Amino acid sequence: MKSINSQNEYVPLRINISLRRDTLRLISEMANDMGISIDEVLSVLTEDSVIDLEIDEDLKGVSIPSSCSLEDLKDIIQRRKLS
Repeated sequence: MKSINSQNEYVPLRINISLRRDTLRLISEMANDMGISIDEVLSVLTEDSVIDLEIDEDLKGVSIPSSCSLEDLKDIIQRRKLS
């Protein structure tokens, strides 16, 4: 999988996970159909599930308050509509 950050590299990670039998059967079938190992299927699924979570450079200055009133939220939404 390609990442936006070119400094990323693959890091071997040994983990133990518990899956339902049906889930394991489906993953095994996927691996067989794709001609790859179950480890590779899980790696692809993991990377695909988080690939869009990388922080965009424009979001670094955004602060998230610990609480917000409904009126504050409405004001913020209204200001963004006007921008």
